[in-house]
Amino acid sequence: MTRLLNKKIITKSIGVVLAVGITGCSSPNIGSKSESVNDSSTQEISAVDTANEEISEDSNSAATASTDGSEQTKGSEELYEEFINGDISATCIYEGTESQIWFKDLPQDPEEWDSYSVSDEKVDLDNDGEDELILNGPYGGMYLDARDGQVYVLAQGEGTAGELSYIEYEDSIYIIHRDTSHGGRKIYRFDLYDGSGEAVESFDLSAEYWDAEYDMYDSDSDFTFKGESITMEEYEKLMKDIFDIPTKIEYGAQLASLEFQYDDDSEKIINDGSDTFYDAMEAFYAEEYTYKQSTDGLDGTLSIIQELDNSREYSIDDNNSNGYRFIALGSNVEYIKGDRLYLKYPETVYEDGTAVYTYYIIVHHGSHIFLFETDENYENPEYIYTAWYKY
Repeated sequence: MTRLLNKKIITKSIGVVLAVGITGCSSPNIGSKSESVNDSSTQEISAVDTANEEISEDSNSAATASTDGSEQTKGSEELYEEFINGDISATCIYEGTESQIWFKDLPQDPEEWDSYSVSDEKVDLDNDGEDELILNGPYGGMYLDARDGQVYVLAQGEGTAGELSYIEYEDSIYIIHRDTSHGGRKIYRFDLYDGSGEAVESFDLSAEYWDAEYDMYDSDSDFTFKGESITMEEYEKLMKDIFDIPTKIEYGAQLASLEFQYDDDSEKIINDGSDTFYDAMEAFYAEEYTYKQSTDGLDGTLSIIQELDNSREYSIDDNNSNGYRFIALGSNVEYIKGDRLYLKYPETVYEDGTAVYTYYIIVHHGSHIFLFETDENYENPEYIYTAWYKY
């Protein structure tokens, strides 16, 4: 089972391509030789004194001398501090080309959208047992890795088609570049690093729906995971397990929960048989909207169709796996307000003409329709389902 870090994807969105500070930067002064101690001819030093003598070093040197004469690499925290202080640069290797990035050259005005800053997050992004340095910044910022006595750019935001983030998946940290802000696609690229600076595993999880009328994936869209085609249900399960992103059913319920946050001040159009009413009714024409797992556990379709005899009558039918919820007519509509149709449905009609009514509100939003059941005053709506233009 996948474990999500803090059950959310952690992202830092913002920015421009890192041309500033990458080009035209000089190499850092790393690894310079330290000065030797005074000649023994001018000063005698015993074996014990020699072991305790400190060897001076250049302030920009990446190595220090140990008491036994071997070299020890600076710790990652010290290297990160030197990078932040502007003493050393970070090496960026992109498509075989090496360049240097200086923190002091990156935009750092907090009022600007492309500003960089040092994050408080401490995360082992390359699974080597040491935390990497995270810079907040454009399109998710930048991840820096200290290794071999130097600081390297491990990954960086690549624009809206490559926003940077990370996630815990299958007991490892994966760095992710995602393309989710463009129409017709949602693409996530996963990279697993092992501390060497190279990705040892890479794969995609994606949904592509270029021809979708309402820019929403459906059961006919193309879904891919690790190079293999998968179903919409498999895609939604992965998105739920990895990112805790709601399924289409859950997303529809979330949308519906916002429907009555504000009063509808649209004109109330009474069903009086006028052209005004039927013009408003025509806007609700919906040949078939599909829903899955309504609150009463049913699948089905909702259709609002004008009768074929050229009359102005409509059939308003909810057909589901239990038979039907209602088979109503346009004449059962009491009034329309904006995107909402108010339906008084005769649930049971007795021989003497009396009836028991159920009251519904149908809300039309193009790509989807909400159905609510209410009291006779159309108050206290209870959500039943979201039906999609194409599920």
